[in-house]
Amino acid sequence: MAFVIRAAEFEALRAAFSRCLHGMSRTILIEGGVGCGKSALLHAITEHAADMGATVLSIQGRSVSAHPPISLFQQLVAQVPAPPAGAGPPGATPALQFSAALPHVAENGAVVISVDDVQDIPWSELDFLLQAVSWHRSRRTLVLLSHCPHLRHRDQPVKTELLRRPNAQRIHLRPLDERGVRAAVATRVNRPHEQWIEVLHHLSGGSPLLLRALLEDLREEDMETRPTGAESSAELGMYGRAVVSCLYRSGATAVELGRLISVLGESASPELLSRMTRMSPAVLDQQLEALRVAGVLDGVNFRHGSAPREILADLGTLQRNELHRRAAVVLNNSGSPTTDVAHHLLAAQHAAEPWQRSALRDAAETAIGQENIRLAVRYLELALENSPSGPDRIEIYLRLALVTQRISPAATEIRHLTALLGAFHADKMPSTAYDGLADLLFSYGKIEEAFTVLRRQGAESTGADVRASDHPSVAWLWGWYSNHSGERREDGRPPPPPGEAGGAGPYSPATSLFKTFEGSFLYGDRTDWAAAAENLLEVSTLSDSTVWSLTCAVKALVIADRLDAAWQWCEWLVKESASRDAPGWQAIFSLQQSMIALRQGKLAASMECIRVVESVITERSTGYACAAETVLASLHMEMGRYDEAARVFAKPIPPAWEKSIYWLSYLCVRGSFHLATNRPHSALSDFLRIGKVAEHALVDHPSIVPWRLYVAQAWLHLGDKKMSARMLDEHTARTPGHGGHHHAMVLRLRARMAPPHERPGLLFRAVDELLTTGDRLDQARTLHELATALRDLGHGSWAARAQGAAVHIARACLPDQAVARAPAPERADRSAPEPPEGQKLLTRAEHRVAALVAKGLTNRQVAGRLHITVSTVEQHLTRIYQKLGISRRADIGKRLKNMPA
Repeated sequence: MAFVIRAAEFEALRAAFSRCLHGMSRTILIEGGVGCGKSALLHAITEHAADMGATVLSIQGRSVSAHPPISLFQQLVAQVPAPPAGAGPPGATPALQFSAALPHVAENGAVVISVDDVQDIPWSELDFLLQAVSWHRSRRTLVLLSHCPHLRHRDQPVKTELLRRPNAQRIHLRPLDERGVRAAVATRVNRPHEQWIEVLHHLSGGSPLLLRALLEDLREEDMETRPTGAESSAELGMYGRAVVSCLYRSGATAVELGRLISVLGESASPELLSRMTRMSPAVLDQQLEALRVAGVLDGVNFRHGSAPREILADLGTLQRNELHRRAAVVLNNSGSPTTDVAHHLLAAQHAAEPWQRSALRDAAETAIGQENIRLAVRYLELALENSPSGPDRIEIYLRLALVTQRISPAATEIRHLTALLGAFHADKMPSTAYDGLADLLFSYGKIEEAFTVLRRQGAESTGADVRASDHPSVAWLWGWYSNHSGERREDGRPPPPPGEAGGAGPYSPATSLFKTFEGSFLYGDRTDWAAAAENLLEVSTLSDSTVWSLTCAVKALVIADRLDAAWQWCEWLVKESASRDAPGWQAIFSLQQSMIALRQGKLAASMECIRVVESVITERSTGYACAAETVLASLHMEMGRYDEAARVFAKPIPPAWEKSIYWLSYLCVRGSFHLATNRPHSALSDFLRIGKVAEHALVDHPSIVPWRLYVAQAWLHLGDKKMSARMLDEHTARTPGHGGHHHAMVLRLRARMAPPHERPGLLFRAVDELLTTGDRLDQARTLHELATALRDLGHGSWAARAQGAAVHIARACLPDQAVARAPAPERADRSAPEPPEGQKLLTRAEHRVAALVAKGLTNRQVAGRLHITVSTVEQHLTRIYQKLGISRRADIGKRLKNMPA
């Protein structure tokens, strides 16, 4: 390549060598930046001279400054034959030995002495060499010296001294222009695209060394087409290593500058570099100019990102961290943006001083504003790691917990909430942080611990301080509790809430709380509550400070039986979270969405939402994981997959679940599973446990936790109508008197205990309630019960219509796969006489299972006899219990006695 891109300079050297052959000794100085082709040009002309029969003596200036060093004359003496005996003084130095041997070497022909990197050779040695050559001027000797100007060296008057000599010549190698780059590229690529010439000229800066490295990195076929722009971010390993080589060839100062520029990046400037290196501006400019001439820099920055990456990779971790620390200090002192300062503190993993932690916190807020949450988390984690105990550390912890929630709610609950609670219980938390801690605890369902925080805060706060956006039960309970902070009943329980016997009077200071939209629902009109919740959703922007309020507002819509509105708001919040790269928020709202979809009968959509939650919340020891598995078990049960639901409940229960409000939902669904699989005693135990936990956690409100309804259902399965009626009466006495989902459940349970002629009326009212709420699954169940009640009264046609509606709704709720597995409904032949009751209720498959169970076979034996799975037997049995209106396995035989075989 040297012959192509430096053709004119090579011709000048070849002409000088030709004159040397005719007895005209010359000294030629070849100047140029690092990597400009000086060494390649020397190599080319010395090869030519050797081919012409000349004696070539090559010296490397770098060897002189190496460790151990090899001096100029030591290298020369090693390449020439020893002088004849007596030609020099005994014990002569290498310089004198060479001076004595040079005439004898020159007698055999021309001598070419090539000295590369002459700036690394002491002037005293170089001066002696030039004098030794001049002593034999009549000899045919050509001295070639390569020199790199711009660089700082010790006492190097090379250029000045050579210009004083009459037989000296200077050749200056400039960076390649686009024409030179095109010529060089043409040696490797047949038809390079013209825009690639511009790209390569810019990246190489006209340096032949860097150009060769680029041609090694890039594919020849790519350079025959138009550049796509990907080359600006591509990894160019050879090019990066070539830049590192240029820096090392340029000296220790250049290496230091290259490292500092790599660390500073886009913020590098001569002023900052001067402060970090403590160089004078004049000396710094000289060094920067040398690197520009070498093609390494463009202004004060590298031409491609591969260069700084290779330079920093060449450093050890401690060196790199120290450079970043120095950069942070200089940037901070120069008034640079805190984002730039924090970037270097993060890279250095250093935040020991208060101003450094302050910079990290400010940069974290900037990153949050730019939706770069992961970077904000890293800033806050570094600030926290280096923060001593005190209020500032708690503030950082709280902010980190909120921000981390965007990407990993599990990390917030497991790591940060645990640490914050530890500080709270150790009395190391300032009272100003109680409110934020309580918010976090409420959002993760840790109601009891949240009230513990609020009780301590109660000495300085009143019920009026509670925000209207808190959990529906929080304002109500806090307003009640703040006025009875020391009261307890004789049995140790808290005093009754306002509105109950013995509660706060109508003129209690807590009464103002019931004017909020929480109180309006719990003790007021459901429409007002839903309107207030939707108003909050409409005027609020999703952020760290509002995510909990928005979650509560969606819960309020669900409690108010506004399922369609709740679904729409959840859908918007999920999309908003996804667009802002907040998978944690997305999981939280997807969990709510799955619960809503379950009530609406959108089982497939609910399952999709649960999959989203499971992809983000992978730790089981969290409250959200408890909620997700609860919904998953419910979905399996609704689809008839009782074996899958059993697997969910068979998993070990993490201790953290029992401290979460979601534990109540888990117990509720597990109790329902026990009822569906004919274990009413286990179900009753779970439902009663819900009541105890709810009362202990101060959330025992019928609109929030209607556990008495489930207890009534369990007693009914056990055949104790008196206890069931008692629980229903207790629930009704405590409820605010609204209709809706829970009221429909009350009507269904009362219908089961009512005389046959009263059942249809109660069930018709339940269906009306459910039609307004959108609970499609409960609609199907209620219509099925209505069909049974009508059939019992002899209204066959009305019963068929109710049963058909129930089947239609149920099939619409089931996913396609579940519908494919479900048995096809039998068509009713209107001309045929009505079959007996049992046969009309049971399908053929169910009748076969019932007959075998009536004979005393176990589920596994039935499965083996009919060649089906055990889970299929369990599903058939569940439907048999429901259709025959029985709750015990032993009752199947009694109901089948009058059925035809």
